[in-house]
Amino acid sequence: MTVTSSSANLFQDRRSLHEFLASCRTIALEKEHAQVVSLSLELPTLDPLAALSVLQQPDHPYFYWEKQSQGTAIAATEPLLHLQVDGAQRFTQSQHFICTSLVDTVSSGALHLPFAGPHFFCSFTFFEQTHRENRFFPAASVFLPRWQVACDQDQAVLVANAIVDADTPLEKLTREIWKRWQLLQTPRRCPSPRTHSSHFTYPLLTQSEAFTGAVTDILADIRADRLQKLVLAHTLDVKTPQPLDLCHSLGTLRDRYPECYVFAVSNGQGQSFIGASPERLIELRDHHLVTDALAGSAPRGHSQQDDQVLGNQLLGSKKDGHEHRVVLDFICDSLWNLGITPQVASLPHLLQLPNIQHLRTLITAEVPSHLHLLEILAALHPTPAVAGMPRTIAPQYIHRHEAFERHLYAAPLGWIDHQGNGEFTVGIRSALINGFQARLYAGAGIVAGSDPQRELAEIQLKLHTLLEALL
Repeated sequence: MTVTSSSANLFQDRRSLHEFLASCRTIALEKEHAQVVSLSLELPTLDPLAALSVLQQPDHPYFYWEKQSQGTAIAATEPLLHLQVDGAQRFTQSQHFICTSLVDTVSSGALHLPFAGPHFFCSFTFFEQTHRENRFFPAASVFLPRWQVACDQDQAVLVANAIVDADTPLEKLTREIWKRWQLLQTPRRCPSPRTHSSHFTYPLLTQSEAFTGAVTDILADIRADRLQKLVLAHTLDVKTPQPLDLCHSLGTLRDRYPECYVFAVSNGQGQSFIGASPERLIELRDHHLVTDALAGSAPRGHSQQDDQVLGNQLLGSKKDGHEHRVVLDFICDSLWNLGITPQVASLPHLLQLPNIQHLRTLITAEVPSHLHLLEILAALHPTPAVAGMPRTIAPQYIHRHEAFERHLYAAPLGWIDHQGNGEFTVGIRSALINGFQARLYAGAGIVAGSDPQRELAEIQLKLHTLLEALL
């Protein structure tokens, strides 16, 4: 990738922008190959969720990502380069696509800002192949957007990406980029989330007996040493009197769950996948890796005293401790197998969310420069936190007991920048939105000592809490 001057004042007017694009066209002529031009343009502080509502076109895929407790958010829309593939090589093909796309990329502008430069936005389905129901999302989708707006604390940036070749109409391209940049100069806020509940009757969780029966069958397989753990998911289908307002829903999710990754992925064909996930699958910055072992759950108490009792019970639970250890050992073993030395950075501690609390252990490591983030991701997905153990046979049991397609549920969602840094979450506490219909997903980890009714109660808690936030 070619990097030019990173002066924040490089483009002071349309003429200077036009001259730079003309120089990129000259490079394309000399190399006899089109160039991807990535311009990072400083913005006043703004809300990327509001920017998404300005930039997003209904027939174009988009990606939204925010973690309010960190003060970071990214909105990306309108793919410029797009890879969609299925199959066992999807992570390898995605890595190749990103690396080759950057070969003929010219980056310029305010590259000192956080989230400046070209970023690739990725979503992977839980399974490498999808067989049931309509396939709304490919097994792997990676795109470089035309427009990316991001903020980190009080700094904001617009990244405009374009393809420039001998036939590019430079006047039109200059006008388009300049118009978007000026449009975003005015501070914008997304409309405030609703402060009152909509008039909606919450549906009952159907097929509860089928779920508890499946848990009973799984426990029998665990006793027979065919399984150590299986994560069983359940869905809740609802119809709404009007299509969900995604801006309001995402705004509510980020306000209620500031410690979670709030996300939205749209396929540009009317379906969106949104949620608020507490689980960081991987974060890689300057070769320093951080990941979480997140497994073992309990509800929050109605009083401070009750809450403390429940938290202490979770910390001391033999069943939840075992479930947590299975995940922790898997992550550490997977990193060792890649030549990465994991460091357990904390003892199991409580991650407390408004409605539920989990056992969490932080794991850190230094990553060799030759390893790409997607190679690590391929080794980690799916972890026992969302699949089961042994991992080789857990998918078969999931297919046996779940009568629905997981799509992006419990799968990796995230971004990778031009320097190989990136961050991925796991798409749990999530919903597939399709017009007036929404399918909500939630899962529970079944291990020795699990109780079918307790697992059902955990599922109901997760589903109804998500439904309340979305509506």
